[in-house]
Amino acid sequence: MGFFSNLSGGQQRSDIRRSTAQANSMIDQGFNESQGYYDQAAGLYDPYTQQGGKAATMYADLLGINGGDARSEAQGVLTSDPLFQGGLAQDSNALLKQLNARGQSGGGLANIAAQRVLQQNYGSWLDRYNQAGQQGFQATNALAGVRAVQGDNAYGAAATKAGLALGKGNALASTRNTGINNLMGAIGAGLKAYSSFYKPV
Repeated sequence: MGFFSNLSGGQQRSDIRRSTAQANSMIDQGFNESQGYYDQAAGLYDPYTQQGGKAATMYADLLGINGGDARSEAQGVLTSDPLFQGGLAQDSNALLKQLNARGQSGGGLANIAAQRVLQQNYGSWLDRYNQAGQQGFQATNALAGVRAVQGDNAYGAAATKAGLALGKGNALASTRNTGINNLMGAIGAGLKAYSSFYKPV
């Protein structure tokens, strides 16, 4: 049976199918393992993208981009922070000491100076939210890069498997005439042998 299978190309076709299936299995295994590692890498960016998204929303709220109600709520959160209150109090006390030393602790100048201290402290906190939002944006870009590589890997694996399928089809097609070619070769060899032994006189 093996002889006739080899003669007709059946064994070759079996080898082609087996090697193609093995190659596809190895591609699937490598692809799945790599995707798992990329998912792990992507997960490392999640805390930063989430934090950055919240910071960007808070920044937009404080700027009034999301409406007056959102701004008021965000300002309430900010100004109720003990660190904000402590920093504002410290800067205000330092300003009062300077104005007292100059004899200018009362009147319009003191009010203007107090407003400037408030604005500087408020602006400093705005900058912090903006920076945190930018960090989140950078993490989101990095995460997008990981996902893009995953997409490239998926495309590459599919393209490789498509190439294997095409190669398999071509290889199988080339075996279809194996039996006839072998038979014709055997007949030709037989005729050649016959003619060499039985030459006409």
